[in-house]
Amino acid sequence: MQREDKIELTQRLIAHVDNNSTDYADDVLRVPFSAFNDPELAESERQVVRRFPHIVAHLDELQKAGDFITTTLIGTPLLVVRQPDGSVKAFSNVCRHRGAKVEFAESGCKRIFACPYHNWSYGRGGDLRGMPHAEGFEGVDRSEYGLVEFPCEVRHGLVWVVPTVGVELDIAAVLGEKHDAEVIDTGMADSYQVRKETWRLDMNWKIAVDGVQDSYHLCQLHTKTVCNYLEGNITALDVVDRSWRLVVARKSITEVRDADPDSFDVRDYSLANYTVYPGTMLVTEPNHFEIWTIVPDTDDPNVSYCTIRLLSPKKPETPREVRILEKNWELLMATLHDEDWFVTKTITDNAAHGQVKELIYGRNELPGQLFHNMVASDVVELERERSAQTAATG
Repeated sequence: MQREDKIELTQRLIAHVDNNSTDYADDVLRVPFSAFNDPELAESERQVVRRFPHIVAHLDELQKAGDFITTTLIGTPLLVVRQPDGSVKAFSNVCRHRGAKVEFAESGCKRIFACPYHNWSYGRGGDLRGMPHAEGFEGVDRSEYGLVEFPCEVRHGLVWVVPTVGVELDIAAVLGEKHDAEVIDTGMADSYQVRKETWRLDMNWKIAVDGVQDSYHLCQLHTKTVCNYLEGNITALDVVDRSWRLVVARKSITEVRDADPDSFDVRDYSLANYTVYPGTMLVTEPNHFEIWTIVPDTDDPNVSYCTIRLLSPKKPETPREVRILEKNWELLMATLHDEDWFVTKTITDNAAHGQVKELIYGRNELPGQLFHNMVASDVVELERERSAQTAATG
């Protein structure tokens, strides 16, 4: 972080602590309660979400050429493979012959991927290598029948994929030059993946994202956990197109009120959340990183999936370092399962039968307002595109 940016951010957060204030929206936002369980809206949102990047792996999962993982991203089956040149490619895990799954293992290392149905085989680069009884397919150009490839990029030690063919992908541009440089400065690209878990949540995906964007609840809901370390309802928000940096002050930040700006790192006195729309969060803490990926279910608007990766700046080498990371994970799990998700599940439970027509996002809930306005705007734009296509086809 540039020196002047560090000074400005520190002063901004301390001023919020002194004034019991935060970065505010211009007005309150009213969101229809039905936005969390409407099946038609949920389908439109899924189409929107498929147009944007999501994290599918950490490079620790793909260390050498031929290493692969398989996963599903918003209904799209993926085969993600480390290439001989060190890059990573992502393919549809679907055989171009008759549509069967090509690879069934969750991970491994292979030179060739062969569909078990008729043994059509593909190289690490997705090219069609083998067609048993090829004489039956005269006139079929193998170069046109490789695995379908999706936009894929490695950035900050993470593998990003857009599950829509042909979409441009540039994570540095998405984050913005300044914020991308800040993430580089954290050393995240050289991090070690300590833990990775995925949960099926009985709640709408926007509810799950809301929770990670909301500092208002930190000292209301988390009185015995997070509130011991972080200031509630105090954030600094900086937006770059479809990403933003949300910084929450730690209780200790006033200790550096009069300190020489060159004598401390503001990251040691705050928590920064770099959000990449729609549901990816890079959370930087003084001693670890949390990588969040939240996506909707492919059918049920009241179901979503959340994957969290706990990363360490380096591989832990001592029992003490291991214990610290375990403690951080345990605190996160207690906060999520016993507090956040326990309460936020009731929002989904209430959406259909609560007899409440709308929810209110206050001026102090600026990140949530930003997120919901962005989703709603993209759904409207999607409907415009559909109408234009319908009109064009008569």
